[in-house]
Amino acid sequence: MPKASRRDFIAYFSKWPNLAPLVGCAYSWFALDFAFYGLGLNPSIIFHAIGFGNSKAEDLNQRAFDNMYNTAVGNIILSIAGLIPGYWFAFAFIDSWGRKPIQFMGFGVLTAIFIVMGFGYTKITSVNQGSFAFLYALANFFQNFGPNSTTFLLPGELFPTRYRGTAHGISAASGKLGAVLAQVLLLYAKDIGGPNKSVDHILEVLALFMMTGIFSTCLIPETKGRSLESLSGEVEDQDNFGINDQPPPKSIREQFLSLFRRRQPREPSSDGWEGLGSTGIHL
Repeated sequence: MPKASRRDFIAYFSKWPNLAPLVGCAYSWFALDFAFYGLGLNPSIIFHAIGFGNSKAEDLNQRAFDNMYNTAVGNIILSIAGLIPGYWFAFAFIDSWGRKPIQFMGFGVLTAIFIVMGFGYTKITSVNQGSFAFLYALANFFQNFGPNSTTFLLPGELFPTRYRGTAHGISAASGKLGAVLAQVLLLYAKDIGGPNKSVDHILEVLALFMMTGIFSTCLIPETKGRSLESLSGEVEDQDNFGINDQPPPKSIREQFLSLFRRRQPREPSSDGWEGLGSTGIHL
């Protein structure tokens, strides 16, 4: 097995079949974080755009308090309605459905949602602001039941042991780059033409980024049901004796649910030494 080195790193990732998953993971994380942190850290952009959180108090201190209070309440509502259920759905289906299908689905649905929110922004917010808030909560749901759950999981499974941490770090750094760019660009872009006058165009740009995430996902292989050794091509008979003869591991969901199942009491042994078997002592 080659040792980790700069020369081996370049030799390994100079081959397209090895580089493609890294490009797919890094760009998918970049595209997701551009949208997730662009809006996730600035939800007041959406709240103020639909009129939620705009205090009409005359006192400046009271107005500032009302705006912060309404933003906090809006964040709690979004978390309960979208973010938390999205993570639970991802937790429930990621081992049965697979990582790649969930990421495909998430990017696809987010593309559609942001297209509707962007191009229909003026009409939706003028007719029914509640519908716009629902679409935003739905976008939060499919961010977590989608690429926000898979982009940090896939890089930890795809690459050889000697470069797994490095590849995961490159992917994560790419995501944080997208988050930083989103904060810098969207903060100023939203006010082009006046306060919050360009929110619709921002949503259209986010739809474009989500669409590119669909294509970058094509570069990533599925990892469901495969061992880390087989994914990295490191399977060797002498190091993995009997690996194909072992029963398939329980999914994360099955392991979690097993914690709440009532265990059957053990019958005492005939010689009266009950309980010693669980300690690993065999008489």
